[in-house]
Amino acid sequence: MTTTTLAAPDRGTTRAQVRKYSAIARINVQNSLAYAWDALGQGVFVTLFIFVFAQLWKTTFKAQNVPDGGTIAGLTLVQTLWYFVWAELIQISKANVAYTIQEEVRDGSLAYTLGRPYNYLLYHFFSGQGGVIIRMVFILAFGSAVALLAVGPLNTFRPETVPALLLITALAFVLDFCMMAMIGLTAFFFEDTAAFRLIYSKINFVIGGLLLPVDFLPDAVQSVARVLPFNLILYAPAKQFVAWDSTQFLEQIGLQIVWITILAGLLALFFRYGTRRVSINGG
Repeated sequence: MTTTTLAAPDRGTTRAQVRKYSAIARINVQNSLAYAWDALGQGVFVTLFIFVFAQLWKTTFKAQNVPDGGTIAGLTLVQTLWYFVWAELIQISKANVAYTIQEEVRDGSLAYTLGRPYNYLLYHFFSGQGGVIIRMVFILAFGSAVALLAVGPLNTFRPETVPALLLITALAFVLDFCMMAMIGLTAFFFEDTAAFRLIYSKINFVIGGLLLPVDFLPDAVQSVARVLPFNLILYAPAKQFVAWDSTQFLEQIGLQIVWITILAGLLALFFRYGTRRVSINGG
């Protein structure tokens, strides 16, 4: 292991930092617009998911002899399908920062970026979110169109909750970034992080709320899933989108902040330890 002492670059004032990372996000939005066809393709891709979910849950509600407007675990058929629109919106829009960091560690390019005048992790966060915005627009447009055709409008949606919904969704992206960045940094110790990325995706699939809302899980599983961070990424924002609950919202926001604080601290420590293995020559 080679330990390197590197003088911290001048980060500037808080105002300059805001401008710097805003510019990073803005540049990546512009770059994403140049490849809008990729986002369009993801929008088309999500229509297949929503269409399949529509057929699946229509059959499920019919098999359970649920009358029109009836509920399963507190959600109607309309709410259930729109729930998946928002959950898929987050899942597909997320930046694959774990793979990006892995490649920079493996090919050594990380060694050249550490000395630049920005925080490495913050750079990747804002860089990734630039592309997220464009993907969200296309995915929401296509997903909503399929849901409207399949089950009709979401009458339980409350427009006045949009700011709160955007907040809980934004914190979900922050929480996911912390986890994905930690997975990417395992490349300091393992050559390939694919296994960790697969495990993480399957956890989100089962107890994170991507396969089905957490409300539909057995009570024993629910009690565990609700306190873990995974449901706060997909289930929490999607559930508030279709069935707003102010009390539950405050609980979920509180848990998101707690988990972000814990994971961000661990991520910083993990990053500091990992970069000690990097050899940097020159300034």
